[in-house]
Amino acid sequence: MVSRDRRRAATLAEIKAAARRLLVSGGTPAVGLRAVARELGLTPPALYRYFPSHEALISALIADLYDELTTALMSLQVGDIDLGNRLYLLANGLRDWALAHPAEFGLVFGTAVPNPDDDEHDVTPGHQAAMRFGGLFKELVAQIWHQKPFPHPADEDLGTVLVEQLTAESEHFHGMPAGAIYLSLNYWTRLYGLICMEVFGQLHWVLPDAAAYFEAQLYEIGQALGLDCPEPQ
Repeated sequence: MVSRDRRRAATLAEIKAAARRLLVSGGTPAVGLRAVARELGLTPPALYRYFPSHEALISALIADLYDELTTALMSLQVGDIDLGNRLYLLANGLRDWALAHPAEFGLVFGTAVPNPDDDEHDVTPGHQAAMRFGGLFKELVAQIWHQKPFPHPADEDLGTVLVEQLTAESEHFHGMPAGAIYLSLNYWTRLYGLICMEVFGQLHWVLPDAAAYFEAQLYEIGQALGLDCPEPQ
């Protein structure tokens, strides 16, 4: 039984590795079950014994990529480092991984994370891995808030509908108020948007190398959060 389980695990790894090669060489449309089967010299029915659908294969590949990224980011946070440097390392680590793996980044972050209110998606590997990745940033911003609460908009400045949605997420942000979550989301989308624009070649017209711009933006965010982030070079 152990030997059979090992063979199955090895085959699953081979299938996902082949899917990743196709992704890198041809983009997301190239990752089809028949294409993966041809890559491995298998028949499509043989592949179905491991992945019953294209969606299942993509979800498993996304889960692996999320976990690879999460592991890489966690490895940057060894030792006793302050919160400003943690933010700096996490943000730059995400950017570095994205630039080194543009096809993988496009698949992972170009695929919608299922609605958390839809219970059937809570158990998919891709959704669970996405939550583990997101937890790195949620836990960091919660630590920043609880160490030294930063100024944030009042509820009346945000509107009832937005405040209700943000308050519903307070538990996932370790009790942060709506305005603090709002600012955290602003800063996340700001950094994430910059990474997307750089990875997909939307900044070359003005910035041949966007690293300095990214670090300047990161420094501004750190200052707004009351952190001592490294200054831009």
